Amino acid sequence: MSTHAIARQGPASTGAATKIQIGADIIMPAGGPWIIFGLWGQVVKATAVAAEGAGGQLILDSLSGDITPDPAPAKWPVLGNMAGVSANFAGAAVGLNIWPVLWEASGKATLKLSFLNQLASATAPEVACGILFGKNVPEKRPMLFCDSVYSAFASATEQSIGSITLAEKATKITGILADLAKGDAHTVAEEVMATIRLDSADIKFPPAQYPCARAYDSGDGTPAGASASPRADFIPVDIPVVGGARIDVFATSSISVTGNCEVLVYIAYE
Repeated sequence: MSTHAIARQGPASTGAATKIQIGADIIMPAGGPWIIFGLWGQVVKATAVAAEGAGGQLILDSLSGDITPDPAPAKWPVLGNMAGVSANFAGAAVGLNIWPVLWEASGKATLKLSFLNQLASATAPEVACGILFGKNVPEKRPMLFCDSVYSAFASATEQSIGSITLAEKATKITGILADLAKGDAHTVAEEVMATIRLDSADIKFPPAQYPCARAYDSGDGTPAGASASPRADFIPVDIPVVGGARIDVFATSSISVTGNCEVLVYIAYE
């Protein structure tokens, strides 16, 4: 009955209205059918060009034909930040676009996620996207307990964020909130986004790659003003657990940065 998630990340195109696949094909785990109930995407500007905004469409294609109903047309909005009035803007925060969907996919069904760039850009924007799925659709419900883990790092290789040990009375994880913060000095041409991965020796998690609530556009290194923070919320999940289970949390950022990224992950459970 557990909830799962798969993420992809990579560059879009520089051309207007140009479709390009993001990352490798997604192959659903064996043991279907699976209910895909969430589709998410983020896009960040890779260069600080004042007259260039970012945004476009996330497109899902069923390569195996094993998704019901056939999702075509499946063009979903990915909203980025608008063009700036000056090159001297900070690495503005970009919120998470996450949309409720309802498709049934067989075990080993193959699909791909592509991004269609809304406007031409000097440098290809970076895109992160993915799906949420399981045997049922989780309901958003009041959260009883919440624990967290935090770490800062600069490398683009996967990093251990830490471990959370659930209370002995825990029976189910009901919400996950991951956040990427940029608290250190801003450096020119360093757009960044991240995903997290959950694992455990005590319970079955994989695949469990979840998005962060914020990503960041590139700036020009001399920012004027500050970026507003988009609203963040827990992603509802339904993950049965055993009391006292230890959850290992990992994160991967899109690029290495000069000043550390900070990743905070909150696990709500009952």
